[in-house]
Amino acid sequence: MTKAVEIENLIESITIKENYELVDVQYVKENGDWIVRIFIDKDGGVTMSDCEKISLLFGAVLDERDILKDSYVLEVSSPGLNRVLKKEESFKRFIGAKIRLQTFEAINNQKNFLGKLLDFKDGIVKIEDAANGIVEIKFLDIKKANVETEF
Repeated sequence: MTKAVEIENLIESITIKENYELVDVQYVKENGDWIVRIFIDKDGGVTMSDCEKISLLFGAVLDERDILKDSYVLEVSSPGLNRVLKKEESFKRFIGAKIRLQTFEAINNQKNFLGKLLDFKDGIVKIEDAANGIVEIKFLDIKKANVETEF
């Protein structure tokens, strides 16, 4: 289990209790510093006040549980315009949106897909890919996916 998954498992119940969605957790080393990045969302969007509140809660839990042996910087923010899609619920929520996704293995000689998310049912993502039309992809075959914001 990676540290990011361990952190996610530790804080997910707090997120739900506080009526937020835990979108993503990253634990990375940048410029010699360990950084815990936590992305949250809620109906109506996330404010700076929300991020501050959750940061205090998560920071206390991480320090109390002492699962991070190195010092770290905690960052809590909204998922942004091109939010990551990691959970089945997120795919269901963004049906109709334009998404970009990458698979672990090629499907019809293609690993990268861009198009409208048509459906998510029974562990299958259905996307209308700009290059190859309607493609069905198993959720477990997705390496990464995100909403593609159009301007």
